[in-house]
Amino acid sequence: MEATYKVIPQYRPETRTTRSSRAAEAFDQPDADPLGLRRVFTQVAHDLYGTKDVQDAVTASYVWMADQIGHISLGLLPTLLFSWIWLMVCQSWGLAEAWSIGGCVAITLAIFAYWISKERQDYVDTYNRAIKRFPFDSSDIKWNVKTALLYFGIGGLLALGAQIGLWWLVGVLIVSLWPALRVAFWWLRRKLAFQQAGLPYLYRLTNFSGVIGDEAMAAVTGLCDLQERPVTLRKVLFTPDIVEKTAPVTARHLLITGPLRSGKTSLAVGIGTEFAFALGIGRYLSAAKLMQLMTGPGDATKIVPSEMDYDDGRVLWPLIECDLVIVDDVDGGLPTAAAPAISAIRPVEFAAALKTAGGSAALAELGGKRTVWVLGNTTAVGQWKTVIAGLMNVREDEVMTIGLQVALPPTQPEPPPDVSSQTA
Repeated sequence: MEATYKVIPQYRPETRTTRSSRAAEAFDQPDADPLGLRRVFTQVAHDLYGTKDVQDAVTASYVWMADQIGHISLGLLPTLLFSWIWLMVCQSWGLAEAWSIGGCVAITLAIFAYWISKERQDYVDTYNRAIKRFPFDSSDIKWNVKTALLYFGIGGLLALGAQIGLWWLVGVLIVSLWPALRVAFWWLRRKLAFQQAGLPYLYRLTNFSGVIGDEAMAAVTGLCDLQERPVTLRKVLFTPDIVEKTAPVTARHLLITGPLRSGKTSLAVGIGTEFAFALGIGRYLSAAKLMQLMTGPGDATKIVPSEMDYDDGRVLWPLIECDLVIVDDVDGGLPTAAAPAISAIRPVEFAAALKTAGGSAALAELGGKRTVWVLGNTTAVGQWKTVIAGLMNVREDEVMTIGLQVALPPTQPEPPPDVSSQTA
């Protein structure tokens, strides 16, 4: 099946470019797949050479690459050290070459076995930390574990090849290059989708601890396309990375509200994270930022909804091109025990400002998309629902209200399923 994608021209300010980043962008094309090889390569070049300095934010793609270099090093360095010690012992005792090579192989396997046990324990800990009100995507966590083990193994094999001989090292390097790069491309596509959504942090819905009803949970699951998608090494290496999109069944527009510490922002960020990991194009922003985009001054410096936005080292998706838009802190609400009804932004003022710039249905472009709106003030939900529906030119009953409650203390975790029975 042939993949289809949006045409989203790349944008970066000229003042941030370098010779290396310009060379990378020459490889890019205006009509390139937003999550394809050209865009991933351009982002990697910017991470490694183009925009990285002490003033820039560390991107998710940069952190992932650094993690894998660390995994390779943790496989490489211990194997080199202990193999070197073993070879010195063999030399001083006058042991045959077979003993030298056999000992190095045993050391490599022992160190890799240690990393297997360590990653297995990490999986168990991750499972135990998950609240699991939403489904626990065990396949995703297992693939994360297998990815780490792949790079641990590559590091160990490189060290073993270096101890045996030059041609062994060259052979290991050639054989490991394809899986290393292919797995990296799989992950970097998702990191790119996540960081260009402008999400403040990575949050998986399985960790959500707020109290949420079954109907609301089904609506959230459908909106962000959350489902378990088993990933295998064979599939990643030899088949196209295509994620089938499903349309929301319960609701396309969610209005999330609830008391302080009920998890409103966490739920919204979780929706954005899951949507990005399903290779969806989404955007997270505050109500103030939304108003800036829609009503800003009409000059050359204005960032418009159809352009990509450059924000603290990250390139963000154009608002109009997004399939999911998350608007947090819509009312600037401050729901406290002393003042439960304080709002920095009121519904009438919000609507008036947007209508002045874009007419009565100023957000009609969002009506056919998936949207999430987060309210801090629980006393004006009805007014906000009317205003938001009107601005998007949809019926009020198309906007589903999700009222959250503060979570109870967590219960004793159940034992996780066996990760060792899963094959790559």
